Amino acid sequence: MKCTGCGYEAGIDKFRYLYNARVDSSISLRQCPKCEEWLGVDELTQKVVQSVNAGEAPWGKSAGIEGKSEQATVD
Repeated sequence: MKCTGCGYEAGIDKFRYLYNARVDSSISLRQCPKCEEWLGVDELTQKVVQSVNAGEAPWGKSAGIEGKSEQATVD
């Protein structure tokens, strides 16, 4: 696998696993050990699909739970 930020090349196991981006997809977030770039990685093909910057939500929202806490009421 190759980092799109700095060009570091190594096996997928050398890139720090952060978390799955979605439960219904093979895309996960990993971090380059050299430049600490966050990378969207397809775990099945072990290829970088994009670089991810802080605050981005490249895969959309999850599971439809956004805003549920604001709707909850306390009796």
